[in-house]
Amino acid sequence: MRYAISYVSTANIDLQEQGVYDIMNETNKYNKGHKITGILLYNERNFFQLLEGDKKVIQCLYEKIIKDSRHHDIIKFLEKPVSRPACDGYMTDFITDSNKYNQSQLKHYLQYIEVLEPESQKSLKRVIELMMV
Repeated sequence: MRYAISYVSTANIDLQEQGVYDIMNETNKYNKGHKITGILLYNERNFFQLLEGDKKVIQCLYEKIIKDSRHHDIIKFLEKPVSRPACDGYMTDFITDSNKYNQSQLKHYLQYIEVLEPESQKSLKRVIELMMV
């Protein structure tokens, strides 16, 4: 059975745009190499991430994430087994003023949470919508 963890966090004040792109590239490479699916979004100094995969792999990765000095105020709001993957791969996006509200992007992101129970979907949907506004 697959396992999911989702969290939000705040980027450290000294994290520059290139540092965010570096995180996105590192994350894509690592997660794809470890068969982790999910999504990582960044907007206005905030990260949102949904991770899915083998339980031990996901829990170990989350332990590394919470020790990463590039962000703080980490709030985990989902940790549970999932019956089927919400994601067919792993994607990242840096949401800027020019692409903040894109209806097709929003729908695509929300598809990633459809396999979760209604209560979990509701919470994650609100977080994603807030990042897009």
